[in-house]
Amino acid sequence: MSSQRYDAIPEFTLLAPTIWEYVPSQPTQHQSIHQSAESPSLIVLLPWTGANGRHVAKYTSTYQTLFPLARILCITTSAKDLTLRSSKRKQERLRPAIERILAHQDEQGGHANVLLHAFSEGGSNKTVELAEAYYNATGSKLPCTAMCLDSTPGHPRYLRLCNALKKSLPPIPILNHTGLLVGSALLGSMWVFYRGFKGPENNVISRTRERLQDPRHWDPSAPRCYFYSKGDALISWRDIREHMGETVQSGAPVMDVCFEESDHCRHAAQEPERYWGAVYMTWKRSCINKEKLGSMMNSRGSEETLVVPEGLWPDSKNQG
Repeated sequence: MSSQRYDAIPEFTLLAPTIWEYVPSQPTQHQSIHQSAESPSLIVLLPWTGANGRHVAKYTSTYQTLFPLARILCITTSAKDLTLRSSKRKQERLRPAIERILAHQDEQGGHANVLLHAFSEGGSNKTVELAEAYYNATGSKLPCTAMCLDSTPGHPRYLRLCNALKKSLPPIPILNHTGLLVGSALLGSMWVFYRGFKGPENNVISRTRERLQDPRHWDPSAPRCYFYSKGDALISWRDIREHMGETVQSGAPVMDVCFEESDHCRHAAQEPERYWGAVYMTWKRSCINKEKLGSMMNSRGSEETLVVPEGLWPDSKNQG
C-alpha cells in the first residue's frame, strides 16, 4: 500500500505520518567509494514541502551509496503542516522521530554521529521544530554532528512564497490550480496579518531563520554547508548568504557552495559531483582535523570530487 503513496520512498518503512525510516542490511563484501572513511551512523533527511517520494529517493539512493551502513530517517512536510499547524502541534507529531533518535543513540552506546540535511523552507522549519522538540524532551541539544542546508533559509517574500506553494502542490491539474488559488489567498491574508498586527518578525520563515542559530538547540562547532543558486526563483541567494554570514560569526565551520543557474532544490541534479563532494567534505569536517582536511581538498579549495554513480539523476523537470 505504501508504494501507492505520492510521498512513499522506496526501501523505506513508514513509522508515523510524515516519518520514514531506512535500516541498512548487514555489512557485505560490497565496498562504497568511501568505505574506509568514518561514516554517519544516522542521516536525518528533511525534504522540501510536498516532496514526491520518487524525487526524495534520488537523495536517499546516493546516501545509501556514500554511506551504506548508515540508518536514514526521512521526515517530510506539507503546505498545511508548514503554514497552518502550530509549533506545538508540529512537535507533537515529531515524537516518533525523537524516540527513534534516542533509541539509535542507545544502540550506539549513548553517542550517535548524525548528519542532518534539510531542503527549502519546509525542511528547515521541520528541522528547528525537531531540535526544539528534542530539547524539550531531553534537555539536550539535538545530536547534529554536521548540517547541510539546501536552498534555505530565506526571508518571507510574497511572490516567492506563491512560487514555492505552486511547486509543493500535487501534480494533478485540478488540485494544483485549486490549491494555488486558495493557498495564494491564504498566504496573502497571513502576509497582511503578520505585517500589520503580529509583527513581520513572527512569521514562520523569519522564526525559522532565527531558530537555526539558537545555541540551546545546536552545537556551534558543528560544520554547516549552504547550497544555493543565483538562479533560484523561490529563495533569494542573498538571503541565504546573509544567514551564512551570521553562522560564520557564531563560530561554526561553514562551506559556501553557490551555483549560478540551477533551480530551487535542483543543485544536485545540475552538478552532482560538486554537490555530493561538498556534502562529503562537510561530514569530514566533523571527523578529521584541519590539516588532514586541507590535504583532501581539490584546487578549488573547498570541495573534493566524487564519482557519483550514473543513473541517479536522470533529466526530469519534476525532480526535486
